[in-house]
Amino acid sequence: MSSFIIKFSDVALQPSANTNGAVQRAIGFVNLQQLLSLIDSKTLAPNPRSAKKNAIVDGILGTLNDTPELFRFKSKGLLISSHKVEPLQRNRFRIEFSKDFVDGVLDGGHNLFAIALFLLSQVMDPKEVRKLRVWEQVDSAWAKYRAEIGALDFDEEDQVSVELIFPSSQDEETQDLFDQAAFDISQARNANTQVKTEAFQNKLGFYDVLKEALPEELSKRVEWKPGVVETLDAKPISVRDIVALAWIPLNLASEKKLLPIDISVLPQNIYRNKGECSDKFNTLLMHEDVTQPIGGKAGQVRQIHHKTIESCLRLTGDLPNLVDLIYENFPKLYNDGGFRFGRRTVVKMYDPDKLKQLKAEKKDAAGYTSMRPTTPYFQRMSKKLKYKYPEALIIPFVTGLSSLMEVHNGQIFWISDDIEDLVLEKLSRAAPLFDGQLDAYDWDPQRLAKSPSSHKQAASYYRVL
Repeated sequence: MSSFIIKFSDVALQPSANTNGAVQRAIGFVNLQQLLSLIDSKTLAPNPRSAKKNAIVDGILGTLNDTPELFRFKSKGLLISSHKVEPLQRNRFRIEFSKDFVDGVLDGGHNLFAIALFLLSQVMDPKEVRKLRVWEQVDSAWAKYRAEIGALDFDEEDQVSVELIFPSSQDEETQDLFDQAAFDISQARNANTQVKTEAFQNKLGFYDVLKEALPEELSKRVEWKPGVVETLDAKPISVRDIVALAWIPLNLASEKKLLPIDISVLPQNIYRNKGECSDKFNTLLMHEDVTQPIGGKAGQVRQIHHKTIESCLRLTGDLPNLVDLIYENFPKLYNDGGFRFGRRTVVKMYDPDKLKQLKAEKKDAAGYTSMRPTTPYFQRMSKKLKYKYPEALIIPFVTGLSSLMEVHNGQIFWISDDIEDLVLEKLSRAAPLFDGQLDAYDWDPQRLAKSPSSHKQAASYYRVL
């Protein structure tokens, strides 16, 4: 639990006393010094947006450095929410942060990020400040230089606009109404700044099963919250890519009439329209038969209680590895059928020496690359992986994996305990047969992946071969 006091220089309470309603607010101006405790409390959790250094933050820093006295008028400031606020004398408010998803900064994350950077710039080497790009880095520097920041002299005119919302009373009914209102306000305010659907899905806990289902090394690279990954030194993975994969088992569940609503995604849209996959995922998981707020509290994180959907999400944890398996092995299995995978310009053979030789001889080197190929998800390198090529060429064999799933007691499972061996066995027969489809679309990855016939054909191969 975090508790601190903020003092407004000017403040108005709205609505006035004796007015019905669950939400009350204090709105006015606060000196930058009063925000130190707010930053100490690590209050960004309720804000679905992830603060990081960008053009918006640079613009805010420009105002703070050039005309700090105008910052309170030029910026919309901060929206702070707390389920427990105690008005004190002399425009002071005691604020408690202890309830997840309600207490903290609902809007203004970029402003708070810029303010923290501005204050750190007063006590740190400018070169070191420029290295601070994400909130986690700022938070670490803040802890290190907190004493020096606290000793700074703050001009009375250096203020920020602050809106503090809190329940009008502490009774249980009002608290519940406030929790829902705080969540709705957060959605509405952030909708104006185009916060992605994925941010709210993460906030509501829709990704929790997927986070557990994926191998830990991969889960740490997924941007569950936009712009934030646990592993900073590896290529990040968009959460939309994972959600799109989830529709492979979810589509099967839909086909078997196991979902509470009639909803599905066209196989080709798993590749070409991941925004639709995300939006429909949100619609499905918001359904009362799928998730419910933990403890029955509106606006709180929601827990999945639909066994079919939970099984689909757990099975999704296997899919990135299978995508990599297909990507790594498809070229060789295709060549084993008597074809040449590297005969088209869209495919590059990894051979740095050959590339260097052709360039030295001033010959066409378009079919070669010096960049070592890696698999799409785990970024694996292996001797098997001799070609660098668009993932779209093998996407039909990814969506077709639903043909290797079955329903048992209302849940979705693989038809084999050793699904990797089964996929390779099926693919060894199917890869050469796919040559006709590749030629039909002239090896154009986009046209191939967007064609419904490509996905139907790959799925049929898994079923009958």
